[in-house]
Amino acid sequence: MSTEHRLEFPIDTVPKSGTSLVINEHVRWVRMPLPMSLNHINLWALGPNTNLTLVDTGMHLDDTKNAWKDLIESEELTINDVIVTHMHPDHIGMAGWFVENYKTSFSMSRTDYLQCRMLAADTGDHVPNEAINFYTQAGMTVDQIESFTKRFGFFGSIIHPLPHSYTRLKDQDSININGIEWLVIDGSGHTLEHLCLFSKELNIFISGDQLLPTISSHVGIFPTEPEANPVEDWISSCHKLIKALPEDVLVLPGHGRPFVGAHKRLHALIDHHETSLDKLHAALAKPKRSVDVFDVLFKREIDDSNLIMATGEALGHLNCLIKRNRAKKYLVDGICWYEQA
Repeated sequence: MSTEHRLEFPIDTVPKSGTSLVINEHVRWVRMPLPMSLNHINLWALGPNTNLTLVDTGMHLDDTKNAWKDLIESEELTINDVIVTHMHPDHIGMAGWFVENYKTSFSMSRTDYLQCRMLAADTGDHVPNEAINFYTQAGMTVDQIESFTKRFGFFGSIIHPLPHSYTRLKDQDSININGIEWLVIDGSGHTLEHLCLFSKELNIFISGDQLLPTISSHVGIFPTEPEANPVEDWISSCHKLIKALPEDVLVLPGHGRPFVGAHKRLHALIDHHETSLDKLHAALAKPKRSVDVFDVLFKREIDDSNLIMATGEALGHLNCLIKRNRAKKYLVDGICWYEQA
């Protein structure tokens, strides 16, 4: 699915982890470490050094805290406002830390704020029966379920406690940041209410994880909403962004390098999921569980480290086929099976 060879990457220099790079007088690119195969996150500081608005924050880890302290001191940065694109820990993880230590404001979408508070509250809690039933019906083994229960509630350990107050941002809001107008554009599928920022004046689009240059964001479901249809939401959001953005906009993504070629990339993402749906439909000529379709949807090996994400994405695609009347599911001995409608 890669469209990398058809995209333009106009910024040759990539900042090292824990450092920043000035894109122009209005935008600074900050890169922070992540302890996983996707080993970095891009954060964007808007405005002059003396009055910065930070878009996304990094994961709440000692390495990130130390890197931020060093960067703020060495480059004499003053961060007064924090905007978070969505509720995943690599983006929201340090938001509460900035509010607590630097007295910043804090803004994001309502749905993602509330969902983040909900997930953080699971830390140290027991695993709900609904979650165990959800993954059992998906076809996971007893050992795999046990592995999941041991990791349950991990979310809260990699985010600083969220502030109990925030400012809501929503689709089509306009934000003035140091004289530059930024339009809020929301998307769905990766999270429920993911925010992006578009400056017509600068022709820059801060995309978070809603538009990445070389990888497809996770689009899956979880036990809290087993009948959700995030794949359809994601495809609809891609179409929405094609209409909202000029083709030559500079995209500043949450991961990877800034690029030009938004329409090409969005069409490629749509094609990727539509092709996956067609392949999945063909595979359902014979009944299958969700864990049986991993080889249809994924090139990478699925193990305990990515099983939950893979299961959620497989179920997301299966739900999309059901909503399109191309598949049906039924329960046999506590396991969900899927076949062509």
